[in-house]
Amino acid sequence: MTTGTLTIATDAVSTITLDNETVFSTMSTNSSDVNSFMATSESFLTENLTTAGMLETTTQGDRRTFRFEDYTQRAIIGTIVCLVAVVGFVGNVMVILAVILSRKLQTRTNVFVVNLAVADLVTCFSAPFTVVALLSKVGWPMPEIVCSIMAAIGLGSIACSIMTLAAISINRFVLITKTTATYRTIYTPKKIAAMVAFTWVYPALVCSISPIFGVGKWGYSDKYKTCTQDTSHETSDFFSLVGSALIYPIPLIVLFVCYFKIYRHITGHMKKMMGKGKGVEMTDTSNSSNVASTTKLHKNPPASFSKRQVEITKNLFYVVCAFVACLAPFAIALMIPPSDPVIPWTGMIIIFNSGINPIIYGAKHPHFKEVFRHMLRCQYHMIPEPSGCLRKIRSR
Repeated sequence: MTTGTLTIATDAVSTITLDNETVFSTMSTNSSDVNSFMATSESFLTENLTTAGMLETTTQGDRRTFRFEDYTQRAIIGTIVCLVAVVGFVGNVMVILAVILSRKLQTRTNVFVVNLAVADLVTCFSAPFTVVALLSKVGWPMPEIVCSIMAAIGLGSIACSIMTLAAISINRFVLITKTTATYRTIYTPKKIAAMVAFTWVYPALVCSISPIFGVGKWGYSDKYKTCTQDTSHETSDFFSLVGSALIYPIPLIVLFVCYFKIYRHITGHMKKMMGKGKGVEMTDTSNSSNVASTTKLHKNPPASFSKRQVEITKNLFYVVCAFVACLAPFAIALMIPPSDPVIPWTGMIIIFNSGINPIIYGAKHPHFKEVFRHMLRCQYHMIPEPSGCLRKIRSR
């Protein structure tokens, strides 16, 4: 801390000592000069103390002064984002191809799974622009409109992902707990198309709040060195609050309520069967389907659900858990004001979700696992229930 010592000697020489530096000033010994000198010294000390306090605040990463200037950290994050984007791109392309090549995977639920894969592909596509922003030492090197568009697309695709996960949870809830007739009435091709369209249109409308109403601004953030919101805009914080409130709470509530009710339904069914002394018996049927009419369902009451359907539901629940795990650190960091230095790192974790989903399908989903195995081994002739597209390719 800066310190000062004022000594008035009889030879009219005053000494100020500041951090081992000595400043000498000669003055007369009359009272007015002494008072003037003391006032000047006090002002000088106050100015230095204020400057030291500002430097200390900047070092600690106050929200108003933090800048993500550490190039080593930016390079590490950029490298990780690139690797995850490549893995996510390859994995999600495999998910889409698997559904195209196998009729066994062309189910009503997998319409939403493919939609989720497309949203993850869009996220992976926007990732390189994030890397360019992070690695640039001179700010955003391209036209500003490119950064603004990619920021809106990237965040919109993440919003589409959570909307799609909510749609999947509702689909599984109806399939497991309702009758076949109810399920088929709700999930007709036209209604499914409308649901998929909604998962894209709604996030697009939320992202349009900024250019339409002038709330916030998409663009380069000099604070975080990436394409997101222009954090220097006066309404940036308000736009973040409004956007988060419109996109995240309701789908998350839907997710947890649906899967909780599915869990209660399954455990209740098991207890009922055990109470009757019949044991727990679930049929193990696969879901053969064609493009128009998809999942093969039981015609029994909803309690006689398939063991395979339960396994698929568990797999999709793992996908939800992965999404929440990737999003939670960023959400927590936003709610804690002094956490600005970790926000770039927690933001990086979000993109991991785009690469994790195909891995979950390959490891846990009973149908995707089989098709993936044949695709990776180039054994396309062994893919179960080949689609018309695959048969045409094989016939050439």
